[in-house]
Amino acid sequence: MSEINLANANLEFQNSYDASLQSAEELRRSPEAQAEVERIGKANTYLPLDRDTELFDWLDDQRDAKLCGYVTSATGSGLLKACQLYRTQYVKRRGTLLEIPATVLYAEIEQHGGPTDLYCSILEEIGHPLAHVGTLRDLRSRAWGTIKGYGVKILIIGNADYLTLEAFNELIDVFTKMRIPVILVGTYYLGDNILERKSLPYVRVHDSFLESYEFPNLNEEEVIEVVNDWEEKFLPEKHRLNLTQMESVVSYLRLKSGGLIEPLYDLLRKIAILKIDEPHFELNQYNLTKRFGRRKEPKVKFKRKS
Repeated sequence: MSEINLANANLEFQNSYDASLQSAEELRRSPEAQAEVERIGKANTYLPLDRDTELFDWLDDQRDAKLCGYVTSATGSGLLKACQLYRTQYVKRRGTLLEIPATVLYAEIEQHGGPTDLYCSILEEIGHPLAHVGTLRDLRSRAWGTIKGYGVKILIIGNADYLTLEAFNELIDVFTKMRIPVILVGTYYLGDNILERKSLPYVRVHDSFLESYEFPNLNEEEVIEVVNDWEEKFLPEKHRLNLTQMESVVSYLRLKSGGLIEPLYDLLRKIAILKIDEPHFELNQYNLTKRFGRRKEPKVKFKRKS
């Protein structure tokens, strides 16, 4: 078969497949219901709480005292979104560029977080046009010069679990040579394992990040705040779930989400879609447990009392 015929055959198959999917969706839901399901599926938000204010106060103290440190939490706690929110309180963005001065610089690391990845992430966050061009020496010089030029007073690194030893040492140099405090942000693995490694090369890393902060999970009152906020933002008033009016359901949501805001949002989307598909489904702890019983609970640490 020629390349043209093969391409045409693939296109016909794809069109047929898409049509079958559309037909299946139409059989399952009306177009209006499907549109509502897709809207809810894309629902994305974050509600700042007292825990965020407490974190911001700690970050302010670290910035003023020029002290490095690290913040840890369970996966899905919303910590990375909280750090992004902290940055927006101090820095404005014009298009893809940060406005000067950029007091707070927040960059997230992707996997294989070596020195090159670190500096590319920093330059990309700033909006530098040469964020991925040049050798490590070029990127380092460019990043340091840009950090100084933008008046950065604190550098926050998200997903710090991904950093290599070499990247940690680059950050230590940023602090020791530029006197800009560095805050590492990651999961409990960052604080309990990476920064506690006994091997000699990690002693310098351990001793450079002695200040720590644990971003807490949601207590029951905060779960209620988050659920009410989500329903108000994404559900029409006549279709509100009113989940917080059912005490047993609130306790169930906290248990099933582990007190983590992202798994809680996941559950809210799923329950809202369930009510679209089954309008007469009665929302109570028994029915939700029966329907979502196979969903695992996150592995988290609880240190706050409700």
